[in-house]
Amino acid sequence: MKFVEESYNKNDQKAKDLLTSFLRFRGHEVFDNEDKYGIDLYSTIPDKKFWWEVEMKSRRPWTCREDFPFDSVSFLGRKKKWADQLFWYVIICDETHAALICRSDTIFKPEYQEKIYINTADRKGKDIFYRVPKEYCIFVPPKEFKV
Repeated sequence: MKFVEESYNKNDQKAKDLLTSFLRFRGHEVFDNEDKYGIDLYSTIPDKKFWWEVEMKSRRPWTCREDFPFDSVSFLGRKKKWADQLFWYVIICDETHAALICRSDTIFKPEYQEKIYINTADRKGKDIFYRVPKEYCIFVPPKEFKV
């Protein structure tokens, strides 16, 4: 599946900024990953380091698990390349700024892998996703995700 630079340029920094604010409010020091092709961010709290991959989703607004429009959450298969490095995968709703969070060791299991045909204005073709039951994700409502 082709990389959509316009979408990346529109959403990447916004997603990182929102996640950074959320983490700093919770006592984390947050740093950009120097490898621009690697996991987005890492954060530290005393004696612990966490890795974070973040993306924005739009067109199907949600605020919590109950109004999330699907039974599962789709995570991009191409992020599996970092699965050896435990990380947290965060998806932020563009319209509401609600977020959901799931750990990579939960996401990248063979039973969740699906090859899906995508047909949108930006993308067409088959891509691999990992569809994780939404019950295995942490949902953070907008009032808690904002600082």
